[in-house]
Amino acid sequence: MLEWQEILDGENATLILTGKLTFESTADLRNRTKELVLQHPITRLTFDMDNVRFIDSSGLGLLVSVKNTMTKRNGSFIMRNVCDTVRNIMKQTGLDRYFEL
Repeated sequence: MLEWQEILDGENATLILTGKLTFESTADLRNRTKELVLQHPITRLTFDMDNVRFIDSSGLGLLVSVKNTMTKRNGSFIMRNVCDTVRNIMKQTGLDRYFEL
């Protein structure tokens, strides 16, 4: 299960994520990030991942999709407070070079 809090501040949006970023949770988060980007003039989207302890391939795919969407909009996507477990998964897949962690 994944939950999040949203903080909107002008062109900045932060989602504070809690739980596991897995196949079961990516659809809801994907839909919400699309809504945020379409409904608000967001140029910087941040995922605070301090309370995310696991991510699977669907979660990784979602992160790539969100980054690509923000890049196409001339915006930025940042993940902060990434735990060691998730950071190691990113390193194993080579995505640590693709994202700002």
